[in-house]
Amino acid sequence: MKQSDNKRIAKNTLFLYVRMFIILGVSLYTSRITLKVLGVEDFGIYNIVGGVVVLFSFINNAMSSGTQRFLNFEIGRNDFERFRKIFSASINIHIGIALLVIILAETVGLWFLNKYLNIPYQRMHAANWVYQFSILTFAIAIIQVPFNAAIISFEKMSFYAYLSITEVILKLCIVILLTYLNYDKLILFGALICLILFIIFLVYVYYCATNYKSTHYIKVHDRGLYKELLGFSGWSVLGGIANVGKTQVINVLINIFLGVAVTAAVSI
Repeated sequence: MKQSDNKRIAKNTLFLYVRMFIILGVSLYTSRITLKVLGVEDFGIYNIVGGVVVLFSFINNAMSSGTQRFLNFEIGRNDFERFRKIFSASINIHIGIALLVIILAETVGLWFLNKYLNIPYQRMHAANWVYQFSILTFAIAIIQVPFNAAIISFEKMSFYAYLSITEVILKLCIVILLTYLNYDKLILFGALICLILFIIFLVYVYYCATNYKSTHYIKVHDRGLYKELLGFSGWSVLGGIANVGKTQVINVLINIFLGVAVTAAVSI
């Protein structure tokens, strides 16, 4: 291994560790402020309502690992035409996943939210608004996956770290902003979180479009490629189901039997 490779690995590792510690610190403080601003009841509602959407995330998690693997492989072969086809096909697949999640969330998820979740009647209106923002936020996060995977494949860890840190700082800023606003804080919180994720998504798209020609979208009609991408990721679906069940399903059951206050405690 060349010395330049060693330096690049060390530099990327440093960026990721710095990112992790800063995000951890800011997130812990943000959780404290969020709880104070929203209150126990609304904090619990936000986490459980968002959790209903995350129940469908195992599909996206499986595709994310598959996309990363295929893009890394093509960079290793220096085949950037193939990289572009895989990247474009991944965008199509993730748009399809986003649409599937929206359909499931707006039917089964919405029915479950209003019929089974233990949410105070006077907060159901706000809960439904937050649920819609959570669906949109999650759909944006799904479509962002190929762009995120491309940046990591090109080992631009500095950009990835800076943008992740910016995201958590912006979330902290909106929580502080809520203390000065008089409108329903739960609804505003959901809307502003969605807005931040959309801005971050646009930054990812712009960065990829201006720095890597291989991330410019093209139409892909290769059924074999779609089958290969979906086939590889399919093996990760079972693991994704188990992981979601371990976290979000437990949170949902805690809410149903114990209410939003206990949900807030578990979320913290």
